[in-house]
Amino acid sequence: MKRSFRFSSALLLISMMAMVFMVISCKQTKVVEKPLEDGASKTSTKTDVTQKAIGTPGPHPEAGANLPEIKKQNENILIVYKHTGPGYMEAYGFDTYIFRILTDGSGQIVGGTSYQRTLGGEKEFAQYNASVSGDTISLAASSAEKKPWSYTIKTKGNRIEISGAHNVVVTLDKSLVFSSPDGTYKEIYSSDPSEERLPSEIRKADAILEKGFWAYPEKGKAVYNQTKPEDTENIEGFQITLWYQDKGDYRFATEGPEPLNEVYASGLAEALAGDHGLINAVMLDLMLGESSYMRPIYAFGISRKGLGK
Repeated sequence: MKRSFRFSSALLLISMMAMVFMVISCKQTKVVEKPLEDGASKTSTKTDVTQKAIGTPGPHPEAGANLPEIKKQNENILIVYKHTGPGYMEAYGFDTYIFRILTDGSGQIVGGTSYQRTLGGEKEFAQYNASVSGDTISLAASSAEKKPWSYTIKTKGNRIEISGAHNVVVTLDKSLVFSSPDGTYKEIYSSDPSEERLPSEIRKADAILEKGFWAYPEKGKAVYNQTKPEDTENIEGFQITLWYQDKGDYRFATEGPEPLNEVYASGLAEALAGDHGLINAVMLDLMLGESSYMRPIYAFGISRKGLGK
């Protein structure tokens, strides 16, 4: 009997310990999972609150979450260009450039300054100065962090010839065209307001490398898709989603297989739709760089669609 009692007691003790262990294990599991659920909920709420507070759709790279907010100063055009590609911040220590561009009384760009957005505020990156002599414009950039560069821009009506590190010819008729001097390579972006979709083509010799077009899913919003002709699902190309509710202001995001950029541009639409739209597009293309995915935006602005016209 004593052995049986001891055996039963031991069995009962083991069972109780197992139950306690199961309870503790369950509690530990809940403690691990609950903060993750709460964290996701807070993030979603924060995004919703931020959108409601900002009040306008589209990306807001100028907003100050953990960094000083970027505000317009005395410039005529403000462009906040955020690189959203994976690893950019880790590689360079920042991900956003600020371009504060000046124009003269006629609306033509005459220079400006670019900055890198850092934890301490805006760190000057480069200064741009344009000098005009007749039909020739000299655009120069000086920087403490980058090799200085300069371009000579010769204007001949709706034709502009650019010489410098890269030689480019830009023309404007019913399309904004960037081409090599010999014409073997061309980027053609329709700027004809009668063309609803503003189609585009990238050509090399007689071959079409890429095609693009704009669509308008809702009022104040436009979407541009560009990819290879055979890529009907736009898997390899890129897409720009543009919001233009505010006169003179653009907000857009560009994505390829991965995110590429988020941009806020104040005053850009008017600078492109005015009498100096072509030269302004050329100068911005040189300042921001041809790989900034901005050329479809320049043509869209020149078409005056961004002003609701």
